[in-house]
Amino acid sequence: MTGAPLDGKTNHLRDLFLLRPDVIFFNHGSFGACPRPVFEAYQAWQLELERQPVEFLGRRHAALMHEARAALEAFVGAAADDLVYIPNATTGVNIVARSLPLAPGDEVLTTDHEYGAMDRTWRFVCGQRGTRYVRQPVPLPITSVEQVVDAIWAGVTPHTRVLFLSHITSPTAVTLPVTELVHRAREAGLITVIDGAHAPGQVPLDLTALGVDFYLANCHN
Repeated sequence: MTGAPLDGKTNHLRDLFLLRPDVIFFNHGSFGACPRPVFEAYQAWQLELERQPVEFLGRRHAALMHEARAALEAFVGAAADDLVYIPNATTGVNIVARSLPLAPGDEVLTTDHEYGAMDRTWRFVCGQRGTRYVRQPVPLPITSVEQVVDAIWAGVTPHTRVLFLSHITSPTAVTLPVTELVHRAREAGLITVIDGAHAPGQVPLDLTALGVDFYLANCHN
């Protein structure tokens, strides 16, 4: 959207971006504007690639990616060798959903606060496998962690095989209690898949302590 420039208290944040001064930008989730320091860094890497493509891609790429994973390891609390780069969280959920050994009669449990693309992914995969996709209601307003845990866990049945949740929900901006739910799911022998698209940089992450089976996230929000 467009509008008048923001006041002086927030101009220092605007200076970190290349946005036009008459644009007030909200949609960092879908098409986030790149901060100026990040933009300059990736342009520098792009220039280095173009100066010697064979050396960069053929000889240096693997080591550079390992170095990048090591930096990400400290940020998200996961071993570098357990981290895999993907285009975005939607791609990651698709990879996981299509790879799980789901069978007719199995159930995938989620909430009614999930991102539309993820709902469509699971519906498609479950339709192909004869698996039931269960969207458990989580009523608003939320007053306690226990309320959310109990509401979601009420959807677990003997046929539940997968618990799929957003860490921070896209349509309602709710931070779900994934620690409590993942712990309970692991005790019940369920596979846990967390869509963390909006979490890095907004909430502290320690994926090793969380004990999740698959955590998919973006680092561009």
